[in-house]
Amino acid sequence: MLIPATKQSRIRGRGLFQIVLALGFVIIVAAAVDRVAIKAADEPDLVHGFELIDMDGQTRHSDEWEGKPLLINFWATWCIPCRKEMPALMEIHEKFADQGFEVIGIAADEGEKIAKFLEETPVAYPILYGEMTSIFDLSENYGNVIGVLPHTAFVDREGVIRHVKVGEISHEEAEEMVLDIL
Repeated sequence: MLIPATKQSRIRGRGLFQIVLALGFVIIVAAAVDRVAIKAADEPDLVHGFELIDMDGQTRHSDEWEGKPLLINFWATWCIPCRKEMPALMEIHEKFADQGFEVIGIAADEGEKIAKFLEETPVAYPILYGEMTSIFDLSENYGNVIGVLPHTAFVDREGVIRHVKVGEISHEEAEEMVLDIL
């Protein structure tokens, strides 16, 4: 069956519009990711205070880690890359803990789901959690300008955010950034 030329043009026009729209989205995301890297390198920001619940139901405040180099990892149990990077974060925690270094996991999730996940994948560093919207807002304060998980911020002893990593972080990447903030 032949399609009239005007209808073919409309179909091609829609396809072209969808391609242009998709490319525009990719460019915006790439620019945002690039902006994160530039911000971390050129415009250091100070740690933003927070108060969250830990897995024991205790309120924890960011002040308790003042003066320590930190890796703050924003994650969720439903986030596959978040789950994949947890063993590497645990290794980094164990390797540098004797130098005053701390890893803090901040989950945008429910306590019961986190507890179940931690039964399967235990960690020795503090896991704090809160309502998804408030955790994403907090992660934005730590350089997560595109609102994705996982997101990791590296904070030096003076409380300056020195590096951020959007997406899954490897052991090698994390170790390099930790060595820079020790």
